[in-house]
Amino acid sequence: MSEIAQRKEALRREIIASRKKRLTKNSAEFTKNLLALVTDISPNRVMVFESFGTEPGTKDFIDQVQLPVMVPETHENHLSFKIKTTGEEAFIEPGDLLLIPALAVDREGNRLGRGKGYFDKTLETIPAEVLVFAVIYEDEFLASVPSQSHDRQVHGVVTELGIHKIK
Repeated sequence: MSEIAQRKEALRREIIASRKKRLTKNSAEFTKNLLALVTDISPNRVMVFESFGTEPGTKDFIDQVQLPVMVPETHENHLSFKIKTTGEEAFIEPGDLLLIPALAVDREGNRLGRGKGYFDKTLETIPAEVLVFAVIYEDEFLASVPSQSHDRQVHGVVTELGIHKIK
């Protein structure tokens, strides 16, 4: 395992342990900020992960956003997307906004995921003009995150405290 991969794995363990100690998911704050981002960007549709475990809460946002919502579906080695209300297959297009999970993001937009590469593979294939924001806790917005050439950057992050546009 390379030095960068080891640093990424150590940071993953640290953040997951920290998330397990959280007393709240700050769902109301995340919902408010996610809705504010949608208002600011005015996308045609939004793709958002359905949070589970220690991830920042997205359920209330999904229930409240007044746009078509796509959710990812995990397969053996890739993601597909479905329209939440109909279950029909969907594809990421210009004008969509992607809200993706992360464990950390740095000030340059480097994102640390869980290590499976599902979202990195997806980000390689989407149109360049599609905006991608990671949803993380404020203390996971770091000065630096170890990154490799296959890692894909995000345009910003949404936290319980606000929206941070990166590029």
